[in-house]
Amino acid sequence: MDVRSDAVRLAVDPTTDLLYYMRTNGDLLLVIDNNVDAPYDTLLFTAADHALDQAFGMAFHDSDLFVIGNQVNGNLTQGQLKRAHLLADGTRTWNTVATTGNYAWGGKAHAFNNVVVSPDGQFLYLNSGSRTDHGEVQDVNGTFPELREEPVTAKILRVPADGVNLILPNNEAELLSDGHLFASGVRNTFDMAFDADDRLFGVENSGDHDDPEEMNWLREGHHYGFPWTAGGNMNPTLNAGYTPGTDALLNPGYPAASTDFNFDPGFPLPPNVLFTEPVINLGPDADRLRDPLSGGITDASDTGSGVTTFTCHRSPLGLVFDRNGVLEGDLHEDAFALSFTPGGDTTGFSPIAPWGIPVVPADPSEDLLHLDLSYDANADNFTLNATRIVEGFYLPVDAELVGNVLYVLENWGSVQRSMWKVTLPLANSVEEGRDQRTERLTVWPVPARDEVTWSYDGVVPLVLELLDAAGRIIVSVRPHQPSGTLDVSDIPAGYYVIHARSEGGNSIRKITIVR
Repeated sequence: MDVRSDAVRLAVDPTTDLLYYMRTNGDLLLVIDNNVDAPYDTLLFTAADHALDQAFGMAFHDSDLFVIGNQVNGNLTQGQLKRAHLLADGTRTWNTVATTGNYAWGGKAHAFNNVVVSPDGQFLYLNSGSRTDHGEVQDVNGTFPELREEPVTAKILRVPADGVNLILPNNEAELLSDGHLFASGVRNTFDMAFDADDRLFGVENSGDHDDPEEMNWLREGHHYGFPWTAGGNMNPTLNAGYTPGTDALLNPGYPAASTDFNFDPGFPLPPNVLFTEPVINLGPDADRLRDPLSGGITDASDTGSGVTTFTCHRSPLGLVFDRNGVLEGDLHEDAFALSFTPGGDTTGFSPIAPWGIPVVPADPSEDLLHLDLSYDANADNFTLNATRIVEGFYLPVDAELVGNVLYVLENWGSVQRSMWKVTLPLANSVEEGRDQRTERLTVWPVPARDEVTWSYDGVVPLVLELLDAAGRIIVSVRPHQPSGTLDVSDIPAGYYVIHARSEGGNSIRKITIVR
């Protein structure tokens, strides 16, 4: 289906099994897909509801919807996490879960942009992205002299899921003492996900230097190296003899190349901790490396080596795991990730580059990768094999796995793009997932006036609901028979969805009520 401009996140509401997507302007939209009519969306909430100037992440848990983003006031900003709690009448009431102290906006600001719920539902993990490319001074035209990162940026934070009006101070010692600091040294972990064993992983982009893009096993108290390292490489601007003109990993096509890459004598000393390395990718795909001496491109797995973790500038996003183990053998409980940026030639040139700057060198990218992870006890870390299984997306920004169906969302800023539906093979022992079962529910007449008759293919649904175009639950009943009627005589004319839930699947049908 077509999606509106600036689409950035996908999520499924577990109380209704309906799919939502979000735009960076704060709009939240419900996707209506009954497998009969063409899918379409309807607007549910805007920035007027949650009061975020910029919104980047969302997640559902039970009856709560969480939205994360920033409120911006000139050169200062606050990261904020909002909650929309579902009420019995189908409406939602909004409150604030957590707010950061003020910190400097501008520079390479990556914002407060990702929220995931722990498997036990007790905690929320939040990404607070960096405000620099590689730790350089970003003073916003002198407003913040000598300022690099802030104490609250380039961190993974953790808050209780039932928190209300929590303060996340712009002070690292206080964040640690309050139990809110989970991990440090992450440039911008725009996507995180838990695997089937409840381990948290994240993917991130490494900046304008041709360093590999990282996937990390995120663990409490660990430091992942930024800004002293990126993709397993040391930051070259720390070296007294650094000459950007001879740096084979510095592409002059990037704006930062001429302004932010020089020897940096004021760079802060690293913390006295051992950095945790990224996951190593052993190929066969997404494993190209630029040679720091020749500037040429090599395929790491072809030479018997690995890369930490993906080809530079792929910008890995949309990380998901088959947590429920519904996919067939070679995909069972594995991970999947998207690659956002187009591929180009060895210099990173591509005629379809979206911003006129270099893209992924000598690697096609813009794909869906199957990630088969293996634990290495000696390293106490993971390796993976990345295999390209779907190609042809354009700027895919997020993914959501629903049973064996993977939804993929594209984003090209102010340009409308697409949402795709990729059906993956089920394990032989698993019945078709909920996305394959919409045919079970039948309703008539359509359009309806006073009464709607329904049938659920011989199965008694647990719940039968009538939702309006805004996703509000208008009628909710618990049937005792596999068929029946709904009285709609007092419901205004308009477009509605009937949603049936059962242990074996979930089905929806679109109806029209006329007067």
